[in-house]
Amino acid sequence: MQERQYGRNAPRRYGGSPAPPGGNLAETQPKKFFLKEKIGEMLKYGLPLLDSFPRRERKLADTIRNSAMAMFRLAIRLEKKYYKKTTLEDLDIELAVLKEFVVIAADKDYRGGKHPPPLTVHQREVWSRYNVEIGNMIGGYKKYLNANAKGKPEQQTRGGSENGSTEKH
Repeated sequence: MQERQYGRNAPRRYGGSPAPPGGNLAETQPKKFFLKEKIGEMLKYGLPLLDSFPRRERKLADTIRNSAMAMFRLAIRLEKKYYKKTTLEDLDIELAVLKEFVVIAADKDYRGGKHPPPLTVHQREVWSRYNVEIGNMIGGYKKYLNANAKGKPEQQTRGGSENGSTEKH
């Protein structure tokens, strides 16, 4: 048995399960949740832009930041939950809120003609592309969940009916 070292220079053990006997670590890596990854990419793009908002637009920047962070939290919750429909609806609503605030941040008429908008047209277009991609992923995920939900009652009635037959109705 190997002696364990204690102290400052001792090798650290971070727990977790040991490597599989075959040594193939690729099989043990968790699968990526692409919706969460895409929201993370959007955050990497948008948060530095929000930091550069002028002082008079801090409230708008905070609102957009809170909305984007709420989306990321909902994506994490969606990844971990078993019943996902309500969380997916909340994520879809938060995306709609974020889209509207991004439009407001790029609108010239929002603060009058005196001040330029905090987001340029190009920044709005890029951010809108991220939002559209995330919206498409949410829509596809909704279709997937609805298709599975429609299949579940059919599987429950397959086992038998009131008269004891096992025919599919």
